[in-house]
Amino acid sequence: MPDKAPDEAKEPSFRVTDRRRVGAEGPRETARTDEAHSEARPDPPAPEAEASPPEDLALPDLVRLFVAELQMRALIDMGLIPHPATRLVAKDLPQARLAINCVAALIEHLSPLAPPAERDALQQMVTELRLHFVRQSGA
Repeated sequence: MPDKAPDEAKEPSFRVTDRRRVGAEGPRETARTDEAHSEARPDPPAPEAEASPPEDLALPDLVRLFVAELQMRALIDMGLIPHPATRLVAKDLPQARLAINCVAALIEHLSPLAPPAERDALQQMVTELRLHFVRQSGA
C-alpha cells in the first residue's frame, strides 16, 4: 500500500507571486513550481504612479476629501473622538487649531464652486469646529 495517494504526488502547475512591494526592488517571488507555465503568461506591469489621484477625480472633489480628512483630524486633536488607529483620546489643541484653519482656507476656495446648499453646510461645519475648539480650550 503506497504512503501517498496518486493525486498528492503531482506538483501544482501554478506559480505563487507576492506582489507586495518592499522599497524599489519590485515584486518578489515566493514560490515557483512550473517554469514553463510562468513563461507562457508574463506578470502584468506594476502600476506606475500609485500615489497620484485617479484621473477621473476632479480637483474640487479632491479638495472635499482633504476637507473631510482635516475635519476628522481636528475632532481627534480636540479630544472629541478617539484616534482610529490607537483608540486613544488625547488633546492636541495647537494641531486642532491648524486643522481648523486649513479647513476654513480650503472651504474659502471651494465655496465659489459649490452649490448653495453645500456652501451652507461647509460654513456650518467650520463654525461647529470653531465652537468645539473654544469649548475644549476653555477660553
